[in-house]
Amino acid sequence: MRSILKILCLLIGFIAKAQDVDNIKIDTIYNNLLNRTPKNFKVDEVSKPENRFFKLNLNTIGGLESIYQFQNELKPNATEIVWLNKQIDQIALAFYLEEKPILIRKVGGIDGCPTENVYNEIIRGKNVTILNFCFTCSGAGKLEEFIKIFNNRTNSLLK
Repeated sequence: MRSILKILCLLIGFIAKAQDVDNIKIDTIYNNLLNRTPKNFKVDEVSKPENRFFKLNLNTIGGLESIYQFQNELKPNATEIVWLNKQIDQIALAFYLEEKPILIRKVGGIDGCPTENVYNEIIRGKNVTILNFCFTCSGAGKLEEFIKIFNNRTNSLLK
């Protein structure tokens, strides 16, 4: 009886560990996409505003997202916001040109976040990666505009 109980406990442990490994793989894929610089993307250094926060790594979705979500605290001027919006548009284009289009979905709120934060969908005959940005009930704040700019560019290219 003890042997059966030990085997059962080991089996349950392996199943639980296998599920954790799947979640780790999904999180790794998600983080890699957020922190990946597409080959065709270069930050526009010529017209880049002289803002100390713009010296951060702004050649990834995650880098641009970080600056964008803290606009209220960083207080960028109109020129800086226009430059930032252009970079968001251009990184979406760069992913598309690599034949790896990405769309960002706003999820969460009262329903909570799905277990998958990255997955693929076929949209207009193209394989599109969907990144779920998970938010609380208080909403996405400035990131709603970030998502809109990014998705508008990708959707226009998918037509």
